[in-house]
Amino acid sequence: MEKIRTEDDTTTVAAVVRSTRTRPLPPAHLLADAVARAGLWQRLAARAAGDPGGLAVILTPGTSAYGDPTTAVSAVLVEHLIDLLCDRGYRNIAVGAARCGPDVWLEGPGFRAACRRLGYGGRTHRGNTYRVVDLSEDIEPAGFPSSSVLHGSGMARGWLAAGFRINIAKNCTHPEFGYALCLANLLGVLPHADKHHHYRARRDGAEVVVDLLRAHAPDFHLIDAVVSSHGCAGSYVGKPLETGTVIASPDGALADMAGALLMRVDPVSSPLNARVLNDRGLPDGYRLDGDLTPYQGWRNPPRALVEAVRRLDPDGRAHRLFSIASWQVAPDAAEITDPALARLSRILTTLIRVADENPAASAALCAVIGAAASASSTVRAWRTGYGKEKIRRRDVSLALDPDAYTHRDFDRIDALLQPLEGVIDALPPDAWLMRWQHLGSSILFGCERTVSAPYAEFVRRVDISRTISYMTDYLGGRVHVVSRDAQGRPTRQIERNLYLAQPNYMAFYGGPPIDVCKLESISYGERSQRIAWRTVHSPNGSAEYDDGSVAFLPADGGARTRIVVRVRQRFTLPLTWQVFRPETRPKLRDPLVQDSYQRFFTRTLDNFEAQYEGRPFRIGRPWQERDDMLAAELPTQRLTAAARLVRSLASQALAVPRLPGQLGPDGFRHVAPGDVPSRFGLFEEFREALRPAVTGFWQGLRDAAARDRRSR
Repeated sequence: MEKIRTEDDTTTVAAVVRSTRTRPLPPAHLLADAVARAGLWQRLAARAAGDPGGLAVILTPGTSAYGDPTTAVSAVLVEHLIDLLCDRGYRNIAVGAARCGPDVWLEGPGFRAACRRLGYGGRTHRGNTYRVVDLSEDIEPAGFPSSSVLHGSGMARGWLAAGFRINIAKNCTHPEFGYALCLANLLGVLPHADKHHHYRARRDGAEVVVDLLRAHAPDFHLIDAVVSSHGCAGSYVGKPLETGTVIASPDGALADMAGALLMRVDPVSSPLNARVLNDRGLPDGYRLDGDLTPYQGWRNPPRALVEAVRRLDPDGRAHRLFSIASWQVAPDAAEITDPALARLSRILTTLIRVADENPAASAALCAVIGAAASASSTVRAWRTGYGKEKIRRRDVSLALDPDAYTHRDFDRIDALLQPLEGVIDALPPDAWLMRWQHLGSSILFGCERTVSAPYAEFVRRVDISRTISYMTDYLGGRVHVVSRDAQGRPTRQIERNLYLAQPNYMAFYGGPPIDVCKLESISYGERSQRIAWRTVHSPNGSAEYDDGSVAFLPADGGARTRIVVRVRQRFTLPLTWQVFRPETRPKLRDPLVQDSYQRFFTRTLDNFEAQYEGRPFRIGRPWQERDDMLAAELPTQRLTAAARLVRSLASQALAVPRLPGQLGPDGFRHVAPGDVPSRFGLFEEFREALRPAVTGFWQGLRDAAARDRRSR
């Protein structure tokens, strides 16, 4: 029976409709009851404004084109919803799907054929027609704001032009998030085919979902829990369990909360859902309508496995390899093109399939992923200190609401910093003209350098508003300009910036990157330029204080430039160092503090000079805008290439040598000069195969030596 809702009823409902032994219901009835109780028809009517036939409705069921069908939303359920829509006059309907999972690494029959295999043929059993659109095609500018991690990205025309969007997720577990429902399914509507490369490694998936919800959110959400997929990795390897449930809600976070409670997990245990709930919260006056008794026989991923997968760096190849190799490819649907990847996939998916019933298999799976996570962390820590050019830069959102701050908040920064700067200037300088002092649990620090660059030319080449990005170990960030002066220069701005762990050796103890959001005030005078900042948020909790200022001042009558830096900082120590309590050992702590600040700000001042001289100084590697499969290379590809080389060399070594030339009618073998094979053919092929690697090594060595010479 459809729930009666009045126009002034603003309560957001998550309807949970279940089939039980005493009240068995077919999927079509579950769906009809759920959408009615959650208010779908009222919301559609309000959007259609009396013209249901003119309202474009798009449905986005989550699925991998070639994945296990038991991990995908039921096409029968989707077509039931299409029939319900058509019964009420909504006939402009499209089913949108996009490539996800390991699809870019598979060789299959194509997107359209894969959709037909899953049951999307364009016509329901009742004869109602709908379109199947590829959300990776017909990309248009999406208008994401400058504060968004998706700024500059486009989306499919079918999604942007739709008058009403319905997001449909499969009810399943996830080895990293714990569970993956409506919010996780939204990553599938984004256009790039290589979802992991663009929306997990290059960008934080939680930030992507938050910004998508802000700009182009779905209007309604459904969870297909008629037959769910549970276990260690229900999103990757199908393990069906009849749960006889459909969940419907206008709010994705609310629908996910109901789904998580039915799995008997904390809704905020998923980092993705926790970020959305922290940013947006739940609707005011929401209500859960239905039975929330946990599913019988449900198995969640082991906590050890979830923690191990989360320790894999999202921008590392180990994380990418696991997310691809652990995905069960449907038999006869596609073929993994890399033989080594195919073999690894068979091993991983077999372990995942039996891990829930076999403790030994579960322990082996957790041990393998844990070992990979430890190796990944070690490589990341090593690169933080000794291979910074190999670390990927990060694209991030602003992580703040720019409208939450007024001009007064920016104008107060100088007044807040002035007393601290007075204390720093009064401290005695050391041999490197650096001043520092502990203040409570934070550190006051100041330094300066006079460079041989005319002041007028220096401030023209070195933009004071970009000071933060000139600092050493800068990984990336985002800037949102709030106001400009008459010449178009920023005077107030909000900036989020990421640095490598400081000091760099903290990475070996699990120290996270420094991630801070700052309000910045910038002034441009005839005799000085100055930027001052105050930290207002640290998304990963890595810093409590990171306030300060940088000033450019003329020296020697403007013939040279003086750079003055003053900061107050307090960074969160890794757990190991917190237990060690360095504040109780000042004789050990103070030399370490002095050395780390001397190194960081000496290199930062060097970067200012490099910017003036036009020399490169940024660390890390940038991301490609397109689907860059070379950048996304998997370790198994090199293993496959090595195996092919060894196989080729072995076949030549074991081959029976053929006599050169041709046998003539006179019984003699006639040999031309070019017919004589090389005595070193095997060696020559091996040498040619190694030539690119050797050439690349020497070129890298020359480049490193050149950088060292320039930095002196």
